[in-house]
Amino acid sequence: MRRRRGRVADVEEGESYYVSMRDMVVGVIFILLIMLSYFAFEFRSSTAKLTSAKHPETAALLQTAADLQPKTAEIEIDYKAKVVCLPETALSTTGEGAAGERRCFAFSPPTKASAQAASATDAQKLLMQSLDADLRDANVPITGDPTNGALNFRADQLFAPGTATLSPEGQKIAADVAQTLMRRLPCLGYGAPASADCEDGGAKLAMANVVSQTNLDAFTEEGRRAADLALQRAAVFHQALTAAQPGLAALRNAPAGQPGSQPLLRVASVGQSQEGASRVGDDQMVSIQFQMGS
Repeated sequence: MRRRRGRVADVEEGESYYVSMRDMVVGVIFILLIMLSYFAFEFRSSTAKLTSAKHPETAALLQTAADLQPKTAEIEIDYKAKVVCLPETALSTTGEGAAGERRCFAFSPPTKASAQAASATDAQKLLMQSLDADLRDANVPITGDPTNGALNFRADQLFAPGTATLSPEGQKIAADVAQTLMRRLPCLGYGAPASADCEDGGAKLAMANVVSQTNLDAFTEEGRRAADLALQRAAVFHQALTAAQPGLAALRNAPAGQPGSQPLLRVASVGQSQEGASRVGDDQMVSIQFQMGS
């Protein structure tokens, strides 16, 4: 009996050793996973800051500049040669450097055109983010990624099969989309009362195109009917939007009477001819494409 107890004790001690080792290895792996997650987050955050910055070179330098200090110095600028010079003593924390010596650097001055372009890009990005959030809150089925500048809807969710007649679900989608557009577009157009939250002098839309896209065989009768159906569906969806929110029909890309003034909400269709295209009305997409003004 004593021998058996001794062997049992040896076995228990061996198992305890392996259990301890296993727990230690699991703990080390868990810590490594936490560290990898942290470094991945930091890398993604830094990459996002650099890629989304208006001036990536400046953003990259600011990533390493941890102790920027304000300093008063007289600088000299040659705007024609795009050169800026500052005293050498300003580059030292103790004021060291030869008196009268300068350090000069080339620079690229900001331009009004680039500021406008950035403003338009930011405005469209904000618009698409707002529309996406509003429509998802309303449970409107959107297809694809709105960040590409378009809201996409499957035609079979909007229309009765093979027709340009909105289904009950399509009518509800059109009403929800129209309500969202009327909340967001007046700030970006002319002709309809805008809210007090609109930014003065902000970027404006050039157009919001209701587009129906389809694949078709342009050399067959069925393909030509598919093209006609696509245009009809774009027009019907446009009419449903403006019927639900009449203010959308009043919106324009420039003040009325000004040269080039057009309705903001317009209609188009796009058909790509290809062999073996699906039947009339199949695989069609209805989109609202947004284009900011220059």
